[in-house]
Amino acid sequence: GGDWIDVRGVRKHVQAYLKDFLFDPGLVDTKVGILSGGERSRLLLAREFARTANLLVLDEPTNDLDLETLDLLQEVIADFDGTVLIVSHDRDFLDRTVTVTLGLDGSGKVDIIAGGYADWEAKRKQPSTPTKTGSNTRQAQPGGPLDGASTLTTGKPASPPKISYKDQRDYEILPARIEELESAIVRGEALLGDPELYSKDPQKFATISQGIANARAERDAAEERWLMLAEQIEG
Repeated sequence: GGDWIDVRGVRKHVQAYLKDFLFDPGLVDTKVGILSGGERSRLLLAREFARTANLLVLDEPTNDLDLETLDLLQEVIADFDGTVLIVSHDRDFLDRTVTVTLGLDGSGKVDIIAGGYADWEAKRKQPSTPTKTGSNTRQAQPGGPLDGASTLTTGKPASPPKISYKDQRDYEILPARIEELESAIVRGEALLGDPELYSKDPQKFATISQGIANARAERDAAEERWLMLAEQIEG
C-alpha cells in the first residue's frame, strides 16, 4: 500500500512509475479485473521491472501484446541495468532488443553470436571457407584487380549507415559490461585456485567452472559486437 514504491532500490511515486508504463493517473486505483488486456500486460511489466534484480528471464514475452505494449517492452529492456535473458520465437523482436544470441539449431549445438536473430541466421548460412591450393589460388596483380573482377567507379560517396537507438546504446554500455564480465572471470578463477575446492565441493567447482565459461563466451560476443559497432559509428 501507500503512494510510493521501491523500484530496484530507488523510491518512486506510484503514479509517476505507472506513467512510465503508459497508465493515466486516473487508472491508479482501478481494480485489475476491469483493466484491458494491454493494460494488464503493462501492469505485469511494471511489477517485474520494479524488482531488485540484475537478471530477468522472459519466456515468450511478446505473446498477446498489443503494439503499444510491445514498443514499451523494448524500451524498458533497453533501459534495464542488468542482464535480460529472452526466450522467444519473435525474430523481429530479438533483432531489436538483444546484444547476444544463443542459437539452437536442433542438433544439440549452441552458437553464441553477437547481435540478434538475423546475425545468427547469417552466420549459420555462411559457407565454410575452402582451402585454396595450387592453380585454384588467384592473387591480385600489382597495380590491377583480379582477373574478371569489377573495378570501382568514382561517384557520389555513400551515405554513412543510420545508427539505431539500440546500436548506439549498445556501443555506449558494452564496454562497462565487458569489464563486469572480466571481473567475474577473475573472481571465478580465484575461487578455482583453491586446490581443495574440487575435493570438498565438486558441485561448486563445476558451477564456478561453467560460470567462467559462460562469462568468457558472453565477453567474446560482446567484444565482437562492440568492435563492429565502433567501426560503424567511428568510421
